[in-house]
Amino acid sequence: MNKKLNLEMAINILSLIQSNEKWNIDDLIDQLGIKKKELIYLLSIVTDIYSQHGELLIDYEYNEENQEFLFNINSSIKNVTQINDGELFNIYFLLSTNSIYKQLIIENKDVKEFYDVLSNFFNIDIFDNNNNENIGDITFFEENVISYIKLGTLRENLYRIQPISLTTNSDGIVLEAIDLDDETYKTFLLNRIIDVFDNTEFKNNKKTKRSIIELKFNFEKETVLNGFNQKNIKVKGRQAIVTFYSESNALNFALNHFNDIEIITPQSIANEISIRKTKLNKKLKV
Repeated sequence: MNKKLNLEMAINILSLIQSNEKWNIDDLIDQLGIKKKELIYLLSIVTDIYSQHGELLIDYEYNEENQEFLFNINSSIKNVTQINDGELFNIYFLLSTNSIYKQLIIENKDVKEFYDVLSNFFNIDIFDNNNNENIGDITFFEENVISYIKLGTLRENLYRIQPISLTTNSDGIVLEAIDLDDETYKTFLLNRIIDVFDNTEFKNNKKTKRSIIELKFNFEKETVLNGFNQKNIKVKGRQAIVTFYSESNALNFALNHFNDIEIITPQSIANEISIRKTKLNKKLKV
């Protein structure tokens, strides 16, 4: 065969069959831009794909005398699970952004061909122009931990999620996911995701950050000290030392008040706040 058959041809012939159940062979060949032997091969593939429990959902007869195909489409084909445009886009997105899947395109000719077909219908240029550098770190259909800032706030929150798909709305590109802690469906704007953590790494970090820690910082407003137990805080002028029961708690406090305090020690939290500030300013284009 001179021309390799691909997904686009399969989609095209399905569309033609559904629009008209009787086709002259020359007309069908002209519509698809292939040869007769390629058409027969393509039809065998399509009928094999559309079968259920050994029953053909698309069958055909060929009249040699009239050189016509008569296609028979089983009504139960409507009940067969088919991939939709949104699911195809998610596949295309993963192939375009994930390093593992990118390598698969290079190594597997069939995947490369499939990707090239999808490229005719989708593009991801929008991701390059919407400050979504974390998107390549998201693993779909698996557990992820993200640091996210809700609209209307500057406060980061951690979410343990299972990403499902991507959509768009007037605010930008949206990640649809299951919140694994609340067991509810939620949406997250990609350009407000500050960080994506590997779940194993996140759990290990939590385990190593449960020791008592002292956070030393300068402050302007005394309101940042509200709510602390007096035995856990020492204040001298505009400088405070607060005892926390874990590094995670200290970091959360620092994140919630990063505009109101200047971290002196420990250096690990000071560095983390500096990194988060840079990322946040970039996200919010400050």
